[in-house]
Amino acid sequence: MKPSNQATEKNGVPNSQDGERRGDNPQGEMSERSTWLMQLSDTSRDDVIICLPYAGMGSSVFGGWRNSVLESADIYAVQLPGRDGRLREPPINHADPLVGQLADAIITSPLADRPITLLGCSFGAILAFELARRLRERGKPIQRLVAAACRPPHNLGVTESVALLEDKEMVHKLQHWYGAIPPEVANNPTMLELVLPAIRGDMQVYETYPYRDEEPLDCPIIAVGGSEDRIVDLNHLNAWRKETSATFLCRQFAGDHFFMKKQFSPVLRFIDRQIRSSAK
Repeated sequence: MKPSNQATEKNGVPNSQDGERRGDNPQGEMSERSTWLMQLSDTSRDDVIICLPYAGMGSSVFGGWRNSVLESADIYAVQLPGRDGRLREPPINHADPLVGQLADAIITSPLADRPITLLGCSFGAILAFELARRLRERGKPIQRLVAAACRPPHNLGVTESVALLEDKEMVHKLQHWYGAIPPEVANNPTMLELVLPAIRGDMQVYETYPYRDEEPLDCPIIAVGGSEDRIVDLNHLNAWRKETSATFLCRQFAGDHFFMKKQFSPVLRFIDRQIRSSAK
């Protein structure tokens, strides 16, 4: 979806005007719009959860979360170039500029003044991790990081590049070797053609990701995954412990690599409890 009320936007969530302030929307629809950030719930909570999608996917994968009302936080989804309402923009295929622009969008938005939890799904967890580092550098540390269905950034296990393969071969390997494309996308030629540039760009980000040894994050990390995921197992999830000097939690839920699609309600309740317990 394209941003509304562009005249009030400033590199992120626009200034709220004419009844678009937080708390003035009893239907819970999005009250703040942005090029990079789409609001999915509006409860006037102080905390926010910012969600980053799987490779090639957009904020629409979190569309079902709009009816999720948490006691602790509002939910936002990241809109990356090359998908959703930004299809005409070319995907950014390197981590540093992508994370840098996303950090700019958050810091120059009203969300910068609110406690932030980053939640990344698979490829999105790597972006979330680097975004947490970038925000720390810029004096805006996050409250916690939730890494879903993702190997730890210091050990992604990239053994073969697929980003530069022909479309058909890239899709075959991602889908049949790794199960890394949702079936509803892989089995829909029209949709697949639409998202292929974003998938390719995100795979380039993933395969060229420059992990750097830095001080661990000082916020809690929560690693969650699917018990039947053949890409990311329990050992991979537990290895995220290395990236924080604070508390670490690991939990598996029923499902495969895309377990969040069916299990988002229990996962969000789990995260909601962690946010509320830390506030006590």
